[in-house]
Amino acid sequence: MDPFDSQKVRSGLGKKVITIQGPTASGKTGIGVKLAKEFNGEIVSADSRQVYRGLDLGTGKDLAEYDGVKYHLINIADPGEKMTLFDYLPLARVAIDDILSRGKLPVVVGGTGLYVQGIVEGFTLSQKKNSSNRSLDSARDDSQLSISSQTTNTKSQISKYSREQLDNKTVEQLNNTLEKLDPEKHKTVDRKNRHRLIRAIELAQEGLEPTKVKPDFEALQIAVDLPRQELFERIDRRVDERFEAGMLEEVISLLRSGASAKWLMNLGLEYKLITDFILVSGIRYNVSGNKSHNTLYKIRNTNEFAAMKQDLKYKIHQFARRQLTWLRRFPEINWLSNFEEIERFARIFLSH
Repeated sequence: MDPFDSQKVRSGLGKKVITIQGPTASGKTGIGVKLAKEFNGEIVSADSRQVYRGLDLGTGKDLAEYDGVKYHLINIADPGEKMTLFDYLPLARVAIDDILSRGKLPVVVGGTGLYVQGIVEGFTLSQKKNSSNRSLDSARDDSQLSISSQTTNTKSQISKYSREQLDNKTVEQLNNTLEKLDPEKHKTVDRKNRHRLIRAIELAQEGLEPTKVKPDFEALQIAVDLPRQELFERIDRRVDERFEAGMLEEVISLLRSGASAKWLMNLGLEYKLITDFILVSGIRYNVSGNKSHNTLYKIRNTNEFAAMKQDLKYKIHQFARRQLTWLRRFPEINWLSNFEEIERFARIFLSH
């Protein structure tokens, strides 16, 4: 008899979730799909870039890979639309509750470690005690203050930095701003990550702070464990395959459709390097037809293109190392190297 009984979920005795994590190119989606098929599950994507429509090859979004398994939180936002961790988490919880209510198993799959941890640890936002605008006022730079001092109602006219203003700041300026707004958060944030710095400033401006509310489900956390050399070979092979499939053309199409170059570059990795290459190379991404095709054919056969592609491989190697370092911080994650081991762990978890 199969030890997994979906009736346990419906009765409330089996309110359980499985997460599949791991570095990029480790095969997380394929494993998640197999588990979902084996245990009557559905996929909840935990990928900060696959939420966006049109970001397909650069994010590894292969919908055919789901092979009929229902998935959630993919293609839910337009390029440029705001989608942060705290925008994502309520949607993820709705999806998980919906899956559980139908007697199915939520399988959370993704390479954005913070998203997965936000789900299993119950991250939420709450209002800070004694929050005020005084810390914000002290975070203004001199030029901002000199301008505001000429107005009659400074606080009402300039209450916070806009996203556009933050986007135009250097990383050093963002660090200085956050340190003045929220010194405790500045001690723990990734000080080189523009996106994290900007989001932390925005939360501080609103007087919000992350808190944890223990979720009402059990979670089995699994990470795919591959030999480092095999992982790097997979990354290199996947980069080549994605360019062959049209990853350069995808970025050009996004720019042509109105996606901001700055927004694309803020996504990092594939979108950053390819967008920068397009801008530096002077590719006219607003052209169409044979002229565009011929231009791209020539570009893809230049030394500059080959150098960019090799640089991207190295950058993704570095990113994979950072992902592994992040995941190793959590002792509750089970590191498993093949599907047979993963299936066995899942079966034991679901049978108790």
